[in-house]
Amino acid sequence: MTSFYGSFDYSVDAKGRVNVPAKFRKALSPEAEDTFIVTHWADCLRVYPKDVWNNERMPKIAALAPTPDNDKMRRYISSTSTDTVLDLQGRIMLTAAQMKHAHITKNVTIIGDMKGYIELWDSDRYKEQLGSIQDLDTLMYAVEDQLAKMGPPARV
Repeated sequence: MTSFYGSFDYSVDAKGRVNVPAKFRKALSPEAEDTFIVTHWADCLRVYPKDVWNNERMPKIAALAPTPDNDKMRRYISSTSTDTVLDLQGRIMLTAAQMKHAHITKNVTIIGDMKGYIELWDSDRYKEQLGSIQDLDTLMYAVEDQLAKMGPPARV
């Protein structure tokens, strides 16, 4: 699985294009074909490489039991997701609806996630979401406690 690490600050241009960090572009597998799927998520956008979306994310979503809530979520994901190919300058295109959803106007913080996707945040909203240093300290200790209880990962 593709993993992305780091945080980068960019600006969205007037046409809705934003740079994908070179470090993230280099992490793409050839199966991604320089294509990303951009979808709404909470207060941000999630950006999946095409191969991760097609081979990991969508099969799980499609396999959800047919309940009213699951059907509603599938429709929402399907209707708000777009595919976008990296241009020659390493940028992807965001739609106006995606930018509105994530409150992105100009400044974007792009963060990597070890689960195979990238998040795009309005920079100010991302700083608010992180909270204070004390909040982060408390969160880090709580996560560390959870990790300690899990034990070592299974060997492949």
